[in-house]
Parts: sequence; structure tokens; C-alpha cells
Amino acid sequence: MLIKQALAVNLVDVYSPASKLGGTNATLATLINPIIADVLILSGILAFGTILLAGFNYVTAAGDKAKTAQAGVMLNYGIIGIVVVVAAGVVTRLIGAILGFSFL
Repeated sequence: MLIKQALAVNLVDVYSPASKLGGTNATLATLINPIIADVLILSGILAFGTILLAGFNYVTAAGDKAKTAQAGVMLNYGIIGIVVVVAAGVVTRLIGAILGFSFL
């Protein structure tokens, strides 16, 4: 309950330059929303890029066992990254629903 109240506090009352973030509607939730969305998007792009790079390394390994093993490990990390990003998005939406805010 305390967190919900903290997110609903008008930022202009606490920090006067926050008027640039939305005037009287500037709350902590309006400040956090773009940050969360950007972090999730960038993390997803990075994990997807890791998967693409792993595929490229696998194709160009030319049968070298060490390089194909390294590409396999890299692919595993990329897949784990995608799973973590999706799970973080789900947890963020869940926390937002519990607190009564629409994150993302």
C-alpha cells in the first residue's frame, strides 16, 4: 500500500523541475514507464542479436568443434536472455496490476 501511495505522489510537489514531465499529472509512474519499456526493448534486441551472432558463428565455424561448441553456448545464452526479458515484462505487468498502475 505504501508503494502505491509513493507512485501516486505528484512529482511537482517534491521536485519542481518535474513539471516538464507532465505538469500536474507528473507522477513517479509516468517517470518510470518509459525507462522500464526502454530497458526491456534494448535487452530483447541484445538477446536477439546474440542469437543471430551465434547462428552466424555456427555457420562460419567450418566444422571446427571448438567454434561450434562456442556457438552453441552463445545460442543458449541468447535464448536464456529472451526468456529473462519476457519474464521481466510479465513480472512488471503483474506488479503494475497489483499496485494499480499500467506499467508498459
